[in-house]
Amino acid sequence: MRVISGLAKGRKLKAPKSGLRPLSDRAKESLFNILAPKIMDCRFLDLFAGTGAVGIEALSRGAKIAFFVERVRSTAGFIYENLKTTGLNADAEVFSLEVSRALKLLDSKGAKFDIIYAGAPYGSADLGNALEFLGNSSLLVSGTIVVAEHRSQELLPEKFSNLRKYRESKQGDTMFSFYNVEAK
Repeated sequence: MRVISGLAKGRKLKAPKSGLRPLSDRAKESLFNILAPKIMDCRFLDLFAGTGAVGIEALSRGAKIAFFVERVRSTAGFIYENLKTTGLNADAEVFSLEVSRALKLLDSKGAKFDIIYAGAPYGSADLGNALEFLGNSSLLVSGTIVVAEHRSQELLPEKFSNLRKYRESKQGDTMFSFYNVEAK
C-alpha cells in the first residue's frame, strides 16, 4: 500500500499481516478522481479506517483535517504510524472506538464533515447502521458526500434516512455508492 498522489505521494503505508482488506491502488485512484473537486480544504471522516489509507490519501491531496475511526486498537496503531511516516499527523485525529460510539460522540460535539468514507467489512450490518445514523445526524453540511464501499454484488438501498444515493462506481469486486443529503 502506498499514497498515490499529493504531498505524501509514493510513501509506503504499513498494515497488519492479516485481517484487513486494503483498497487497491486502482480503486483508490478511481475514488479520488471522483472526489477531486471536493477534497481541497475539506473535513474528511474515515470510518472503519483500518490502516487509514483512504483518509491519509485525502490529507495528502489537500484535505484540511481528517478524523479516523478504527475499533481495533492494534490496527489503529498503524494509522498513527502511517500518519507519522507521511508527515500528516498534525491534521488528523484518531478514535479507537466502535463506529457507532464515535459517530454519537462527534455528533454531540457538533463536528461537521464535507466527505465521509465508510469502508466497513464486506457484508457487515455496521455499514447500513452507520449510514442510517449519518442520515439522521447533524454531522452533515450542505453538499456533504457520503461514500459507502461494499462488494459490487451487494446492492445498497437508494435511501438511508435523509441520504439519497446519486452515483455508483465499480472497480472489480469493489463498489462505491455515493450519497448526499436529500433536498427537502
